[in-house]
Amino acid sequence: MLEKAAGQNCQATNFLKTLSELPGMSQMAIDEENVTSRPFGQMIQLMNRYLLEVAAAEFRDHLKAGPSLMDQATASVGLMHIRCTHCSNEFFRNDGVYVHDMVYPSRSQARNNSRSSVPFFSQVLKASVERTDQTRGWCDRCKRYQHLVAQKRVTTVPPVLTLNTAAQTADARQCWAKPGWLPQEIGVIVESGNFFCFEGQDLKHHLHRGAYQIEVYELAGLIANIAGMGPQNSHLVAMVNCAVSDSSKTSQDDWHLFNDFLVRPVPVDEVFRFEPSCKLPVVLTYQQKRFRGHIDNEWKKNLDTSLLYQHGTRSSQLEEENVFPLSFPFERVTPGTPVGIDAEFVSLEQEEIEIKPDGTRATLRPSRLALARVSVLRGGQPSHSKSADWLTPTNLNHDHEPAKQDHHTPFIDDYIRVTEPIVDYLTAFSGIRHGDLSPATSPYSSSGRLVSLKTAYKKLWLLLNLGCVFVGHGLPKDFRTINIHIPKAQVVDTVDLFMGRSSQRKLSLRFLCWYLLNERVQMEETGKGHDSVEDARMALRLWAKWRELEAKGTATRTVEDIYRRGREFRFQVPSATASLQRMSGPISGRATPLSDFEDAPSMPGTPPRNRTVVVQRMRSES
Repeated sequence: MLEKAAGQNCQATNFLKTLSELPGMSQMAIDEENVTSRPFGQMIQLMNRYLLEVAAAEFRDHLKAGPSLMDQATASVGLMHIRCTHCSNEFFRNDGVYVHDMVYPSRSQARNNSRSSVPFFSQVLKASVERTDQTRGWCDRCKRYQHLVAQKRVTTVPPVLTLNTAAQTADARQCWAKPGWLPQEIGVIVESGNFFCFEGQDLKHHLHRGAYQIEVYELAGLIANIAGMGPQNSHLVAMVNCAVSDSSKTSQDDWHLFNDFLVRPVPVDEVFRFEPSCKLPVVLTYQQKRFRGHIDNEWKKNLDTSLLYQHGTRSSQLEEENVFPLSFPFERVTPGTPVGIDAEFVSLEQEEIEIKPDGTRATLRPSRLALARVSVLRGGQPSHSKSADWLTPTNLNHDHEPAKQDHHTPFIDDYIRVTEPIVDYLTAFSGIRHGDLSPATSPYSSSGRLVSLKTAYKKLWLLLNLGCVFVGHGLPKDFRTINIHIPKAQVVDTVDLFMGRSSQRKLSLRFLCWYLLNERVQMEETGKGHDSVEDARMALRLWAKWRELEAKGTATRTVEDIYRRGREFRFQVPSATASLQRMSGPISGRATPLSDFEDAPSMPGTPPRNRTVVVQRMRSES
């Protein structure tokens, strides 16, 4: 998302929502909103390990057999050598870890093993990878539980080496207080189950000799804890060397700082400077230097698009509900293919505002919306394609005569299960009613149209990465609430097409459809409110109208006429009686009575007027 956003603001809303629903999250109590005493540094270390383990497990489940690419990239593989202290019985067990917890020697141990009171980073890393633990377990020879000594022996190191610094003791903090203690590069040799690590001049010496096969790692990023007055007053920042993932394979480092509010360049000296009282690293990530600039985009060629196609009995049931799934292999998604899109939302939290004594308004808490319905329609053939069979319902059996715009049929029209309490269904604006989003009561469950947020999001994500062009009206707000970023090259917004050069007013879908297409949409008199299928279809028709006007060379003049007529109609759709005035010719100079107009929002994409909690402060006057 950050790459596609090209510097624009991004939020991990859907990721955090999905993460909070995973079973392990509640047991570990690492959800920031529900934890008040655990330090953030410990939380992110637990989160780091948990995410890698869950991701690797899901990869393995998908492959069904053998190590996954995630295992190959992040898992240190080896054996656990276990010895019984009572009978000296020895046995081995396969061992693989995704994160190494650093273990620091005590000061007395450091003085005995080194001339300096502070060991080198490479020495600490070796002891951490080959750590020895004492535990109590079952001994097959003794036939009872005994004290066991377990030592790790690494046979393979991954391209990405992840470390939890675990700098919680005074001995650990003393290491990080030493200037330059964290090396930017380390060298690793694995031979006969032994792990060797080098840095500085030792690393250069081994590289010069070339006697052993040594893997050079460079620091790709770290997470640091910035201390405050208490455990919960501190905060976390990430520092990432963006050059590591730059496809240009530049040798120049490009460090950036990421926090809750901004992303900015940061000098390398600041990255490697630590102070135990205010700044300590909590997570380190090293990557093999030979993979710098290596970006694997092969996944785009092997996308699993089966989710976009429906098979079996549900297809016929969907067609009865006027939803026509894509037909494989006749309808294939190719780059540049236009699709119409619109979404509806429900309110999870009401907006809370404050009215001050001077009459000004201040928002104390904005409303929070959740995706409730998303509709995606066939938009016709790609602009570069001469084939007429892409995303057109030529293979569909309609029991009615196809209309002129019949190719604008929905192939996705999903309702999304909402697990959080809904405070307002916004029915007048969304068309969503009580019970539509609950599996127990929804009329869309049997046809498979009631889906999880993850499923709905993945369908849009597939269309995005397949290169579709999304056509709609007021799309930025929809995409922002859905939490997906679509590059500008893949968006056609009819708000922008019909935007006047000298006007800041954005025209509503309702007004454009009435004026250009002689269609009346989103009318409360129908009792349906907004309908995402209808809105997406109208956006596609407006786009077709725009292309027609451009071909004639009259697009600019038409937009000027729309604004001129709009000002006379106050940019509102007149009632059916007043519509005859438009159809009969030029509008007269007399003002149209307000009773002739339907209520319409003046700004497309403006959130509906939710019920608002108002906190009003009034000064009592004697």
